[in-house]
Amino acid sequence: MYNFEIVSDRYNDNGDRIFHFKVPPQEMIYMGYLLESLEGWAYYTTIDIKESILHVEVIKDYVTEFDKLLEVILDRTVITLADNK
Repeated sequence: MYNFEIVSDRYNDNGDRIFHFKVPPQEMIYMGYLLESLEGWAYYTTIDIKESILHVEVIKDYVTEFDKLLEVILDRTVITLADNK
């Protein structure tokens, strides 16, 4: 079971969807495996290793498919949505 937090979720000017996920350090490898399997759909990088924050950019042509995949993951996951005040 994944345990992560969606820190931000937005679209860029090109229509790509950009997420920032906060992932517990002990689960980073599993999230990496999942994201690596989406080669061509999305790419990711660690933007803050200390805080375990991943920047994930989903290519606009695959946003719908990624959303469906994310729904499945969320149904099987402990997740919180950060309060972006």
